[in-house]
Amino acid sequence: MNKKLKSIVLNPVRYYSQLIKNNKKGIDLTLGEGHFVSPFNAKLKAYEALLANDTKYSLVEGNESLRKLLIEKYYPKYDYKNEIIITNGSTQGFFSVLLSIINSKQDEVIIIAPYYPAYEKVVKLLGGKVVVINSSKSGFKISPEVLGNYVTGKTKAIIINEPCNPTGVIYSIEEKKVLLEYFKDKDFLIIVDEVYSQYTSESFISFSSLITYDLKDRFIFINGLSKSHMMTGYRIGFVVCGKSLNNELKKINYLTVSCISSVMQKGAIGALEDDQFCKFVTKYYFTNLQTLKETLNNLNIEFVDANSGYYLFINVSKFGLSGEEFCKYFIDNYYTALVPGKLFGKGFDNYVRVSCCKDIKDISKFVNYILDFSEICEKM
Repeated sequence: MNKKLKSIVLNPVRYYSQLIKNNKKGIDLTLGEGHFVSPFNAKLKAYEALLANDTKYSLVEGNESLRKLLIEKYYPKYDYKNEIIITNGSTQGFFSVLLSIINSKQDEVIIIAPYYPAYEKVVKLLGGKVVVINSSKSGFKISPEVLGNYVTGKTKAIIINEPCNPTGVIYSIEEKKVLLEYFKDKDFLIIVDEVYSQYTSESFISFSSLITYDLKDRFIFINGLSKSHMMTGYRIGFVVCGKSLNNELKKINYLTVSCISSVMQKGAIGALEDDQFCKFVTKYYFTNLQTLKETLNNLNIEFVDANSGYYLFINVSKFGLSGEEFCKYFIDNYYTALVPGKLFGKGFDNYVRVSCCKDIKDISKFVNYILDFSEICEKM
């Protein structure tokens, strides 16, 4: 057995959702899985592929029409023929990228905390060294000044999750330009996880739109349709990067999955043809987010001011409880499952993450529970 696997726990987030799974009154605000179903056109195109017996192997790098469509819509500075690969979800894309660049325990990968738990686990599994930046003291963002304390000659890559899971934080254009200027005279890779980029305001600008030619090959963009198009079960992710790395990723696809489901890729093409679906879902989840933020502001409960509509990271120390204790109380008394902040890195024990990608009825119930809980605490 691989000893490195011993320390890995399978998705601890699901542990909290399982606690209310069989309760009819239960509200699950844990998983980052939208409550809407996938677009009709996605299902239609997948069904048509089945009827037409379009079920053979696809190219190792993915369906050409799908690659072209993704580049045209999201990453026009890149070449759909040589600089994008379709993966079995963005998670496999992330794993493949790190597998392709980590050579030994000397290779350092900078992760910005709080972070998606898989980042740290994959780096360690592949034998690299994790370097964590606690961003809570710098507005939950990084800057050249902050990075200067962590970047070394052994830095292989930095992972930037934007919008961030769990905080929902994004960088302004000016902040990105400052970072891009800093990256110019460095030689490490910049891995940008943009799986939540659909759930931002229209003012959001991806790093990919700002990078210059001299930086293009050092940026790696990881994305997918699971969050943006409610297609978690289709497992369609993709990686956009320079040609040389893309060639290495093809080898990994070939050795691990051969190719991605041809049927699901046709479904993805259908989903991408419907822009109105994403706009509606984004607006819906932003409404959820704003509803929750307004309530917390009225109660003077601290939270990270999210700029995206998927999560809210709430500081519950006001109540004299840790995040884990807060989660347990809400499960026991309100049958509501949340995620304690400790799962997203050290130093966040007083936080909880709330998924806002749910039915507004569930968000409204949670708001009422927060109000009720606050009243109880005031009387104590």
